[in-house]
Amino acid sequence: MANNDSTEDLVGLIDRIKEKTDGDEVSVDELVEAIGRRAFGPLFIIVSLIAILPTGAIPGMSVLTGTIMLILSVQLLFASQRIWIPNIIGRQAMPRDKLVSSLDSIRPRAERISRYVGPRMKFFLRPPFLQLVALSGVVVSLSMYPLAVVPFGAFPAGLSLLVIGLGLAVRDGLLIALGIATGFVGLLVVYLVFPF
Repeated sequence: MANNDSTEDLVGLIDRIKEKTDGDEVSVDELVEAIGRRAFGPLFIIVSLIAILPTGAIPGMSVLTGTIMLILSVQLLFASQRIWIPNIIGRQAMPRDKLVSSLDSIRPRAERISRYVGPRMKFFLRPPFLQLVALSGVVVSLSMYPLAVVPFGAFPAGLSLLVIGLGLAVRDGLLIALGIATGFVGLLVVYLVFPF
């Protein structure tokens, strides 16, 4: 795999972000540094959580999170060893209190989820399957641009990327497969409800 994601659970990731960020706002660069420049899975998790939690209601947040997920997916596709974020994206910031309150709101569910996930079907984490996972991330991330104009339209995409990210972080191929399926089913449902 092109990164050194550990099997840190979602609860540990939430706590780490709260401990390693401070001030009134948290920039994208500060978030990446808090999580780690080689941790694709945890970054997928946090960025997608920002998209689907109340923080996603901040104007322009769906486009910003979709762009970050696209950048991460492309770098995963090409097996980048260190995550790069363009300065124009890295400088974007969000209120830290909204980020922390959103993360705190899901902590009890994160504790329950952590009991049921873990290493399995690890072939999804090796080429060529990892490249297929990354391509799915590219497609789902791109869908967040047009869906940003649909009420809650970006939710299926964000949920898909969250599940894929959790699978990458804990090396759970079954979760990755479920995340990919969630993304494409969600896109189909949104298309049928809101035909473009």
